[in-house]
Amino acid sequence: MLATETASNRLSNTLAALSQKQATGKLLLENEELQWQIYLFKGHLVYATGGLHQTRRWYRGIRQYCPNLRVNASLVSGEELWEYGLLRQAIASEGITIEQAKGIVRSSAYEVFFSLLSQPTLKREWTPQKQQTQNIISDLLLSQAEMEKVLSSANALWEEWSAIGLSAVLPEQAPILKPSPKLTKRISHESLLVLNKKFNGQNTLWDIVLKKEDAWMTVPHLLSKFLKQGWIVMKGVPDLPSPLEQLRLVHCARSRPQPIIACIDRNRTATNYLEKILAPVGYRVLKIFDPLEGISMLAKSKPDLIFMDLAIPEINVYSFCSFLRKTQRFQEIPIAVLSNKDDLLTRLRAKIAGASDFASKPVTSKKILALAQKLINKGASQF
Repeated sequence: MLATETASNRLSNTLAALSQKQATGKLLLENEELQWQIYLFKGHLVYATGGLHQTRRWYRGIRQYCPNLRVNASLVSGEELWEYGLLRQAIASEGITIEQAKGIVRSSAYEVFFSLLSQPTLKREWTPQKQQTQNIISDLLLSQAEMEKVLSSANALWEEWSAIGLSAVLPEQAPILKPSPKLTKRISHESLLVLNKKFNGQNTLWDIVLKKEDAWMTVPHLLSKFLKQGWIVMKGVPDLPSPLEQLRLVHCARSRPQPIIACIDRNRTATNYLEKILAPVGYRVLKIFDPLEGISMLAKSKPDLIFMDLAIPEINVYSFCSFLRKTQRFQEIPIAVLSNKDDLLTRLRAKIAGASDFASKPVTSKKILALAQKLINKGASQF
């Protein structure tokens, strides 16, 4: 319990400090596999997202507060925070009310905060951002007091969740009912059919709870009992395609083949971030974590563009870039290097090694998309 309280206090103190400073920007929290983003505007919560099932979380909020909502994903294509962009669009078209939209903001924050409380250690990084005032709806912001209330509710749930022995179970997992003669003898045939339909390996715990009218903890208590008896197993399920990804799939089905962009970086979080930017607008992303082992993948796919991080351990990226440039198969493929350093020497070394362009970190979706469009159209000519 102490670890949970520490996680709750740490997150609460971080948000309180940013609120008191009236900070505007993005709080990035990440572990080795996942990252979460909490966006603030003048110390108020804009939106919390990331982690597992970002899209499932969005659809849960829609089903709960405005099930008949229809949105046009093309109007927010390329936006970093597409959920907020869709909410802003829906409010402007009078598709939903401010209160409905605010309910979605709260529900997303609730699930994100719950996920963060289950993480023993997290890296934290604050990035100030100049957000356009006209893109922010003031009535949709959550104050520090409202954020604290949502966090308190998430913490209460996590404490009870842990108390019944489910600290190792993720609400994003889907339960599957196992055939059991003992269970068949204990419950009626009708109840068994209901449980089979509910615990079918497709619905996550969050999804199941949303469909129930009774208390949140009813399902977890039942789940805890069934897990102890060995009547249920938990299964990981993939996220659903976002509205932007669905739009991209439709567009790609109707248009020419997708340009391929290879993203070379040891950091999976970084490559996933680039994929979230590039995939929704029609690029096929090839993620390569080991440059040397990935040469055959590059040769086979022959990408239209290569994004490559300069700080890859165990290899000299400048030499690797030079090697690609001297290899006939890669001579005409544009290479854009990404670096935490942005000085004349770093840029010069990248240019000499054969890089086509250079981008300093942290990169924005706008910068990456502009660079991709420019280089794929222009080819491998150097900056």
